[in-house]
Amino acid sequence: MRGFSTELKVGIFALIVLSVLSYMTFKVSGKEWLHKEGYTVYVYFSNVAGLEEKTKIKVAGVDAGVVEKIALERNRVKLSLRIYPEIRLYRDAVASIKTSGLLGDKYLEIKPGMEQTELKEGEIIQRVHEPVDIDDMIYKLAGISDSFQTLAKNINDIFGTEETKKALKETAANLAKLTGNLNTAITANDRRLKETLEGINTLTVSINKLVEDNSSEITDTISNLKDLSAEAPGMVKELKAASKEFKNLLKENRPKIARLMEKTDKTMSSVQKVAERIEKGEGTIGKLVTDERLYKSVTKAASGIENTISRIDRFKTFITFRGEYLTRTGDGKGYFDLILKPRPDKYYILGVVDDPLGSVTTTKTVTSINGVTTVEEEDVIERKVEFTAQIAKRFKNSALRIGLKENTVGLGADQFFMNDRLKVSADIWDFDNEEEGARRPHLKLSMGYYLFRNLFISAGVDNLLNSRWRGLYFGGGIKFEDEDLKYLFGSLPSLSVR
Repeated sequence: MRGFSTELKVGIFALIVLSVLSYMTFKVSGKEWLHKEGYTVYVYFSNVAGLEEKTKIKVAGVDAGVVEKIALERNRVKLSLRIYPEIRLYRDAVASIKTSGLLGDKYLEIKPGMEQTELKEGEIIQRVHEPVDIDDMIYKLAGISDSFQTLAKNINDIFGTEETKKALKETAANLAKLTGNLNTAITANDRRLKETLEGINTLTVSINKLVEDNSSEITDTISNLKDLSAEAPGMVKELKAASKEFKNLLKENRPKIARLMEKTDKTMSSVQKVAERIEKGEGTIGKLVTDERLYKSVTKAASGIENTISRIDRFKTFITFRGEYLTRTGDGKGYFDLILKPRPDKYYILGVVDDPLGSVTTTKTVTSINGVTTVEEEDVIERKVEFTAQIAKRFKNSALRIGLKENTVGLGADQFFMNDRLKVSADIWDFDNEEEGARRPHLKLSMGYYLFRNLFISAGVDNLLNSRWRGLYFGGGIKFEDEDLKYLFGSLPSLSVR
């Protein structure tokens, strides 16, 4: 490599290091480097809930493919799934949309199923679990809040009037009176039952004595009533046993009945106290009934949670590594950009540039030989690290940028084609002609094309308005979304994106 300059050697070494870093970045982040082979199946959802194309498909937590395409078909969403060839799905497979953690990205999970028949190319997964819509949940919460408010109002209407309080007091008094009467009735009946049993015993003795004394006079009567007389002692015994059991039952249940009446009195007293506390606005139900600010606070908190989740879900972060070879200087130029995208039509660009023309100085050498003076000029070029910070606004397939471009004020415009795979850009900066040997601003025309999802190539004309440094360039780079940075920004409680 003796024929190459030191700068070219450094540029080649930088490209090698960039390639190694790119490969390691893809390996660590889990991104696809090249398109994998596999077979395609389809699935239909009523709502994909923010699922995007190129989203990963997982089976038992392991990557099993990607979502190739998302299309609307007859008011349903059709997903084209590319499944890796080593993954086998069956006819009873189940597809569902899930989220990694509380604020993580969505992915498609598939349970492969247990049937013997496998899904083939072009077939449809019939069983799906539809995702839960957060908006519906919020509406249901609002409906529940309205129901609580209505319930509280009804309770206030029932227990909040003087007539109701008076009726409750009268009811409690009537129950107490009823309890006393019932206790008195049980005591009186107990005494009467005892007297009845004693009378039955006396009557039995008298009948036995009468039968013995008049056996000769009533022989014929006894003969006719023989069967009845034979059963009479058994009936008497059964009646005695029943009387005894009834007496024991009353005796056993008397304490229970008394405790029941006592609990009834306490319950009615508690109900009266609760009604008074509700009317005064004490306790949770009382506050719900009397304080309207509680309902407004719950509604405001639910709305704030919904807005925060929506902003975090929309926020995206991209990292770009890019290298260019300048034919005019025969040197390389490196870029590192961090793109923060809070909304699809607005994003911020923060970048670092390794500029080979950062500083150019001209040295003069004067020599005199035999009275002839010779002046030789030599340009000494030094590399310089420069910074870029721009804000961009997108209008459909066009975007405008303004801000700091390589340490000076600059403007830029982008035009997108082929679903953003092809981009044509124009950038102009250095209006004060601070670059060495520059008489006009620095104008750069470029075109970039994505060969794959994350890999792109670029070419164009650099420094078009200055003939000294005007020349072509070509290069390429990688761009990927950094999910870790997105999670970091989403976890900051004080972050506000407008």
